[in-house]
Amino acid sequence: MSTNRPLRDLRPPPRLSRALRPRGGPSASALARRAAPPALALSLLVAGCQQDAEPPPVRASGCPRCAAPTRIGALAGGPMDECSGVVAGALHPDALYVHNDRGDGARFFAIGQSGALQSEVEITGAGAVDWEDIARGPCRTGGGSCLFIADIGDNDGERDRYAIYGVREPETLGAPGSTTAEVFVLTYPDGSHDAETLLIHPVTGAITIVTKVNKNSSRIFELPALPAPGETATLVAAGSIEPPSGSERITAGDVHPDGTGVLLRTSTRVFYYPMAPDQTVAQALAEAPCSLPSPDEEQAEAIAWLPGGWDYVTVGEGEQAPIHRVSCEAP
Repeated sequence: MSTNRPLRDLRPPPRLSRALRPRGGPSASALARRAAPPALALSLLVAGCQQDAEPPPVRASGCPRCAAPTRIGALAGGPMDECSGVVAGALHPDALYVHNDRGDGARFFAIGQSGALQSEVEITGAGAVDWEDIARGPCRTGGGSCLFIADIGDNDGERDRYAIYGVREPETLGAPGSTTAEVFVLTYPDGSHDAETLLIHPVTGAITIVTKVNKNSSRIFELPALPAPGETATLVAAGSIEPPSGSERITAGDVHPDGTGVLLRTSTRVFYYPMAPDQTVAQALAEAPCSLPSPDEEQAEAIAWLPGGWDYVTVGEGEQAPIHRVSCEAP
């Protein structure tokens, strides 16, 4: 398949207002309880209460030591009206790359940490159904630093394939630009999933996707490497994960630039999962996490490590959404 032509069935649907956009319905367990006979419904309820009574553990040692979140800026508004992903640059350490959620075209933005717009970059050869996260990692071919944008949102569970668009990090900023994407087409081994978290290993380039659910455990899927552009690859199931507290909706994540840990963000919390050099991201996510400071942001959907240390930034959705920085010391 040509990488210079967008996938026809990945064209975006008509944009809905935020108030009308589906954000997930009742969980499967809730629907089962409604339809089940009284005895079965009671057993389901008891099982659910038992599960809620024993949340996953939280790590007490080996955690970064962090200060309270500080607001350092806000999105400039204009075309950046619904940020759904953020990642720090490698060629431009002071730059952040962000993109809009469902309904925008195939483009991303380079901003300063204050939120000021530096560049708007159009992507040719890409569709935009429901972009949900952006990560940075080694380019699949030719070396260098690439940005990977995950078209993996599926609120209604209607899609049978998904895409990651890979583009080289811009060499220069300051003016509008364009770039051509490598298209990596993905399917799940068990049907459709809604997801908002893409994780790229900074050394191996392996990809990990964590699904988003409204209740109980999210699924983890991995590939050891991106497929050839245009080819379809089936993700491999690699476990499940449940946040130890707060919302169970996992909305964003990022792998530390030196590969020593993973940040996951939910609608209400931030968690850090230490990662050993010989571990995959999925293996790191199987361990107990540390709980880190989480800014109070509306529709919390973006998080990224900053280069050169242990600080991270978060961005919420919405026009002129605030940008927060959390300063941390190494574990």
